[in-house]
Amino acid sequence: MHLLCRRITAALLLAAGLPALPAIASDPTALQQAAQTAAADYRQAQRERLIAAGGRDNRIAAALLTLPADANAPIPAATADAARALLGGDADDELALYVIALTCHLQPDCSDRGAVEHLTARAGGNALHWLLTPGAAAPADAALQKAAAAQSAEPHLGALVGVLDKALAKATAPAATGADAAALAAQLRADAIAAIPLPRFAPTLGVCKEAARRDTCLELGRHLFADAQGSILSRMIGSVLLRRLAKGTAEETAAYAFRRDYVWLGEHDINPDGRDATVRADLVRYGEWEAWLRAAERAGFTRTPPAGWAPRNPQQLLLSEERQPAAK
Repeated sequence: MHLLCRRITAALLLAAGLPALPAIASDPTALQQAAQTAAADYRQAQRERLIAAGGRDNRIAAALLTLPADANAPIPAATADAARALLGGDADDELALYVIALTCHLQPDCSDRGAVEHLTARAGGNALHWLLTPGAAAPADAALQKAAAAQSAEPHLGALVGVLDKALAKATAPAATGADAAALAAQLRADAIAAIPLPRFAPTLGVCKEAARRDTCLELGRHLFADAQGSILSRMIGSVLLRRLAKGTAEETAAYAFRRDYVWLGEHDINPDGRDATVRADLVRYGEWEAWLRAAERAGFTRTPPAGWAPRNPQQLLLSEERQPAAK
């Protein structure tokens, strides 16, 4: 997979009961260690710079930098200040409202429905907006039905990548790190973009196991699988729903084929540099899945596996309930 959202997506896949993404070759260990050491100071310095600069995109970028780089880390109290700054200047902007609602969605103790209600009133045609429950609670039937009746599904990943990438274009690395300043700045920028979060889908998958919600969840699965921006995680969750709820149909076949292509490409190192600006630009322009496919082609691999190909671990093609338990 591409460099941008690998760590966050892997954590979310695991939380949703799906296998983590295959590894991509990483940058040299020394640079990674320097980036980890400098990350907190870098993110704080850039937050302060962007807030001082002002403007909608800078406020969104600052809010994203307030969220922890580790998807499983506690959400710091400063996120509330970042959300208030967005509300103060961009209270009717769809992307700003999405970031505010997503921030509350990721906080276990958040119960404020104001942002998600404003967002769905402003842009209810996006199925993802209805799933941004405060504290990642299970979506209510009414929200599921609204999501199923939406026109599309889009987690705004390309837009957020574009905003943060531009905001950090001229950002410098903290001094006295012991690493090449330009290389470290590029790594810190890539790492910040990689930490852009996506919604937590595990609660939705959980409620969609109920037979009474089959038709609603099947329609939602169709929206997610056809994610308007090609988010790999959204499409993967959609493919799970289609494989579970549309067995024996062409939709199940297409969902399985997507999973097979995903596993095929995941067995290759398609971005050894880890700071590929072309991948970021492709994600913004074409969507995440297409960006990955283009990166694979540049690395000399085909988009789909050859006839007769089988993965190294065949269980990667199976749904969680189909896999054999690990041997003790």
